[in-house]
Amino acid sequence: MVSKSMMNRLFDAILVLTFVAIPYCIPSRLSAQESEIQLLPPISGSDDGSISTEVTSEELLGEELLTEAPTDFWTPWSTTMGWFNSPIWDFGMELGVNGSEGNSQAFSMMASGSFKRETEASTVEVKINYGKTQADGVETQHYALLDGRWDWNISPIWFLYTKTILEYDEFKFYDIRMTNSGGLGYHFIKNDRTTLTSRFGAGVSREFGGLNNEWIPEANVGADAEHALTKRQKLNLTVDYYPAWEEFSDFHIIADANWEVLLDEATNLSLKLGAIDRYDSTPDGALANDIDYYVTLLWKL
Repeated sequence: MVSKSMMNRLFDAILVLTFVAIPYCIPSRLSAQESEIQLLPPISGSDDGSISTEVTSEELLGEELLTEAPTDFWTPWSTTMGWFNSPIWDFGMELGVNGSEGNSQAFSMMASGSFKRETEASTVEVKINYGKTQADGVETQHYALLDGRWDWNISPIWFLYTKTILEYDEFKFYDIRMTNSGGLGYHFIKNDRTTLTSRFGAGVSREFGGLNNEWIPEANVGADAEHALTKRQKLNLTVDYYPAWEEFSDFHIIADANWEVLLDEATNLSLKLGAIDRYDSTPDGALANDIDYYVTLLWKL
């Protein structure tokens, strides 16, 4: 079983590397041999009947002749390849902190990142949340939650989906819990202002390093809702219920509800208030319910 201190250092390192490396981890262009191939004009004959094979730089298609690879190979992701700059991509980063010094010392932070790619055929969305709290040198909260989902549209209202959730919590009796599921989804409402979706499927989960370290077959019942109150305010809700097929009284629930308020349209900066609820009917000696509420600044890119 992996020690708690090792997991603590691992997640701290992942968080730091993620937020430092994201702006520089996507190459802005391919190498010269891959991305700037120049096409030659057809070979032409001269007046005396001989064939000329010489080609000048002016005859090359294009305005510039690349002589060397660019020195600024790694550039901020905001100027990356067109595939990532496409309007179908949405990126977001969040950060919220709270602390005190003096008679008592306390520090709390919440950080998250997300990306979403939506086309007429499919939607891919990945979100990660990380929270940590210390009071007088004692750690009272430390968790990470990774949620990834891929939807494939089979009609305007029906879709297939696959979903993976990874949970880490230092105060749980397992190292990492993995939940994989997939099934069929239906859009009850889908327009520019409101989206209401239901999902039903099946999958498995496993608590690595826990007392019950084996794959458990589960059902998955989920719902997603999004509603724009105004042009500057939006409500979001996602709920997933995972009961075990063999015993429906053995289940876990993950819910995320939040309210976004646009603060500055030019920079796409928003204030986000929300809560993440994680319930486990078999907590193995710990409390069954964990609610993590937060206030963060959200920057969408």
